[in-house]
Amino acid sequence: MKKFALLTITLFSLFLISGFTVEITAQNKFVGVKSCAPCHKGEKGGMIHENWLKTKHADAYKTLLNEQSKEIAKKLGLKKPPHEADECLMCHATGYFKGEQRMPSNKKEDGVTCEACHGAGSAYRTSHGKGKKEEGIKKGLVRGTNDPKRCTNCHNSDSPTYKGFNYKKDWEKIKH
Repeated sequence: MKKFALLTITLFSLFLISGFTVEITAQNKFVGVKSCAPCHKGEKGGMIHENWLKTKHADAYKTLLNEQSKEIAKKLGLKKPPHEADECLMCHATGYFKGEQRMPSNKKEDGVTCEACHGAGSAYRTSHGKGKKEEGIKKGLVRGTNDPKRCTNCHNSDSPTYKGFNYKKDWEKIKH
């Protein structure tokens, strides 16, 4: 009987903790790359910011300003230019999926940023450094999981410029 009670209490506690984490994650807002960069640049930060700047993700928004994007938007019958259209911004700018909350520091011009993979950072941005990773996760930080599902939200055949997606090969271009 004691084992059953202990098991019940443990399971109930885990349920409460996980429910709390889901609630926090749902309330997190996108804070933008300028909130992440100070701790994730230079040798001390593992050169993560500098490496991101070299990726196509960093320039994703800028591609919406070119003539090819304007032609695609026209063919799709979009009412706004691509750099203003929700249909384009949802994959070319972090935090622009319908209903996502963002802070003024989150700029669409920054393209696909840290939070596209690691989740909106308002709750965990100051609590996920060395020795505090678990605290960050409890507050909504998404750790690298070697799972392509986050990528295929955008890298899929619904995209008018889709050329295929190979997670293992493409991950090599952005890993850190």
